[in-house]
Amino acid sequence: MSLSFATKAIQVNGVPHSILLQGDNGPCALLALANTLLLAPQYAAEARELVNLVQRGPVKLEDLVQVLANIAIMSPNGANTDVNQLFQVLPQLHTGLNVNPIFNGTFEDGVEMAVFRLYNVGIVHGWIIDSDNDPIARDHVSKYSYEGAQKVLLQFYDIQNGSSNPPNAEMILEDANYIRAFLARSATQLTDYGLVHLKELLVEKSFAVLFRNDHFSTIYKYDGELFTLVTDLGFKDRSDIVWQSLKSVNGSADLFYTGNFIPAMQATPGMTVPVNGGATTAPTKRSTNPFLDDSDSEVSSQDPVSQQRQYEDDEALAMRLQEEEDSAAAGNMQRGYRRRENKKPVSSTEGNEGKARKRDKIKKSCIIM
Repeated sequence: MSLSFATKAIQVNGVPHSILLQGDNGPCALLALANTLLLAPQYAAEARELVNLVQRGPVKLEDLVQVLANIAIMSPNGANTDVNQLFQVLPQLHTGLNVNPIFNGTFEDGVEMAVFRLYNVGIVHGWIIDSDNDPIARDHVSKYSYEGAQKVLLQFYDIQNGSSNPPNAEMILEDANYIRAFLARSATQLTDYGLVHLKELLVEKSFAVLFRNDHFSTIYKYDGELFTLVTDLGFKDRSDIVWQSLKSVNGSADLFYTGNFIPAMQATPGMTVPVNGGATTAPTKRSTNPFLDDSDSEVSSQDPVSQQRQYEDDEALAMRLQEEEDSAAAGNMQRGYRRRENKKPVSSTEGNEGKARKRDKIKKSCIIM
């Protein structure tokens, strides 16, 4: 059976749009690219065929790839596009896309980056070493990409085990210690310094594709703040939840927002939110908190103190879930290091194999960021 993607009708500041939703093991890069084309006004003319496709309902993978290929060929950057190569690369955005972030805020160039340039869609990340508060660590870390850092760590373990003693062993050991510390502090591939970088990089009301935690999402800057598009299938029927703020590394300050960028906790039916931020409530309303079941919905009609307590409980739960994911990601990374440490010394025949990427393909599953 052909893979297909559900769609969702949303509004962004009163403007209607239809977006693609990810299911289990959803194609993050493909959907992030498509949703950026669907939402950004500058792509309205080029993406008309894509808009029509998504508005009709569930979208088959092959139809999505075909339409995206058509857009690429007709774009100003697509005059010299190799159509056969394009049809080979686009499905990789579904099955897994290799990108190699550099810890200075850029990416290693390659075919993957060329795809985004072809559509004139920016791809960004916030996995960046702090160059202001720790310039020494910056000098040791910022020159490496993720894959380059993995190579240094492999060399580090070989030196530690006595199976290798290269001329630059001292530099490798020193760099590796800084790299290990940095990776341990940034398990979800985002730093506070990286958040500042993203805010400065994106202009107001601009869209891009965000790479974080081995996943891709559509990111938008509005009123000086960063928001990621909520595309999880579980929110298909939640018309009040369109965005999630990106204000913290661990999710402690992140909230769900409506298409009008009103916190979803306040955007309940019958509630108006004045300009000054105070909330006025109608006699009856339901909570829009996605973590609550029906039996808990009565909290929305409680007094402001009870509402605030519930809000704090929800925030604590969101923070705990994010911390659990951070811990799991860090554990996976550490287990990867240990597996490499236990390997026997690499034979001299690896020279020809070294051209192959050492990093696994980015996993297909997506995450609500």
